Amino acid sequence: MENPAEESVQDLQEKLNDKAAEEKDGFLTRIALTTALIAALAAVTGYLAGERADESLVDQIHSSDSWSYYQAKSIKSALLSAKMETLQSLKGVPPAKADLDKIAEYQTDMKEINATAEEQHKTAEHRLEQRKILANGVTLFQIAIAIGAISAITRKQKLWYGSLFFGAAGLVQLLRELFFS
Repeated sequence: MENPAEESVQDLQEKLNDKAAEEKDGFLTRIALTTALIAALAAVTGYLAGERADESLVDQIHSSDSWSYYQAKSIKSALLSAKMETLQSLKGVPPAKADLDKIAEYQTDMKEINATAEEQHKTAEHRLEQRKILANGVTLFQIAIAIGAISAITRKQKLWYGSLFFGAAGLVQLLRELFFS
């Protein structure tokens, strides 16, 4: 299902292209070409934003799985400790070396699992931040397209410059995520 805002932008783009073809006006042609380029950038940016959101979700699932594994090790350790304490208090039996070794193994495993889960969580948060940057870019591109359509209808060059400005701002967001994130 497409985003209603994207459908409206596509409709505006089609109308703008039709108008430019009818009029053979150089100004309208420039508006149509730049708006088409901005629409293409918006599509790519929107795709990347969705991809980052999906990656964030997968990373969050892996983090949750790791925390579940951590909990399982913690429960096993607690049960083994309870067994050793019970045997010691009821029968005076000292803890078996194998049990002590197993608890030490659980503790080591839990430290490793904890580090993995935290790293996965950080990765998920980072990808979510990347998605926000890209979503901002898509919004700026959509504003640029809308202003471009208005400039074509009103034939105001200043509005077209505004469209180019918002398109450039969207491009900055796209490049920021691609190269600096």
